[in-house]
Amino acid sequence: MAEPEESRPQAVTVIGWLWVVLGVLFLLRTLVNMILWRILKPDMLGFLETFGGVPPAQQRFLRPLFEHLGALQTVEATLSAAVIVIASGLLRLYPWARKGIQLVCWLVLAAVAAFGAFWVWLCGSVAAAVPASSASSFERFGLVAGLAICLAVGAGLAVMIALLASSRVREAFRHTPPASR
Repeated sequence: MAEPEESRPQAVTVIGWLWVVLGVLFLLRTLVNMILWRILKPDMLGFLETFGGVPPAQQRFLRPLFEHLGALQTVEATLSAAVIVIASGLLRLYPWARKGIQLVCWLVLAAVAAFGAFWVWLCGSVAAAVPASSASSFERFGLVAGLAICLAVGAGLAVMIALLASSRVREAFRHTPPASR
């Protein structure tokens, strides 16, 4: 099927290929993680119990995560494959794909915001566990760097959402020839 590149805005091309590449990378990473988890799972829960450096508050969250990691990775692989399909549809200017990628952007934006809140909590709990005299500028830098990355990713997602909602992009999806749909 020929791609309607002449009528496709450059923003759609960039966003579409970005999500295809990210989807493929996440899918491959998840498949490798699934293989490694099959190998490590029998020892991981015992390792968690003997690992003295993890405070009980974090162990409370890590145990259920490790117990259900296979299912979570299956969901992640499925979502990655779905993103690849939606992004491919975006590159072909299917109207449903524009809305689908916007939804993906909103969901990832929500996940980035949740991760930012988690990062603040994690850095705060680590700082509380370490004596103030031994807190280094590196630990404070971790908080700032993590939040800066979250803000940069969030800004990129917001730009994608805005570009996909722009009148020029919406118009390109309306006037795609029926043969290329």
